[in-house]
Amino acid sequence: MNTTIVPEGAGIANLPASPMSDTETRLGRIQMARGRDHRFFLTMAILAAVWVFVGYSQTYYLKPWVPSPQLATLLHVHAAVFTTYLLLYVLQTALISVRRTALHMTLGWAAVVLIPAMAVLGTAAVFWSAAQGHKIVWPDVEIAAAVNLGDGYTFAVLAAVGLFLRKRPETHKRIMLMSLYGGLIPPAIERTHLHNFGPIPLFGAIFAFLLAGPAYDLITRRRIHPAYLWSLLFIVTFFIPTRVAIGATQTWHQFVDWVIR
Repeated sequence: MNTTIVPEGAGIANLPASPMSDTETRLGRIQMARGRDHRFFLTMAILAAVWVFVGYSQTYYLKPWVPSPQLATLLHVHAAVFTTYLLLYVLQTALISVRRTALHMTLGWAAVVLIPAMAVLGTAAVFWSAAQGHKIVWPDVEIAAAVNLGDGYTFAVLAAVGLFLRKRPETHKRIMLMSLYGGLIPPAIERTHLHNFGPIPLFGAIFAFLLAGPAYDLITRRRIHPAYLWSLLFIVTFFIPTRVAIGATQTWHQFVDWVIR
């Protein structure tokens, strides 16, 4: 009877990989990629919340410690709903990262209420501010109204599309991120002191947020998800230059003046 002698150091590690081990390797890579994605989206959500806090710190969040005129009740309600949605977004992203998908889906119904409420309250707040003569960094209140309304409805449209596509997770999470960065982050950036250094730092900060997701996709997947491309097309089409052009027209001035008088 022949005896096969296995050399020392040889063994299972030197045998050809079984189909099961290949499958386990692929599953491990998929899990690693998902974990990496969860960390990215959670980081982006937290970063957005921090930036919003910084942008609105002087006019709202730290207002008790900053001498300034009292805010109207409308603005308090608007800010409360706005902040609630932002915290909900961070929580929703965190729930996905810890695989609490069922709770994430349940809490998602709150967004169905908050998003249209934000659109209505945001519109009312914009025209109230115009009536008070608040133009922030823009030439007049009419242009300021056009820019700020554009931010609010950019958010509302993209967020609504994101909710509609909630059964397509890869598309859903990207559009929801772009709704935040395309609609809620720009006004927070405008309220920092970046505009004192000219338009390049201001627009540079805005596009740094807008391009973070596509850049991450390009690095990790070698391609950009179509949800980012369509969102960017929508955002850029109705971005600040378009709104300023609309806001500068006589028709828009007459409309705003009619609303606020």
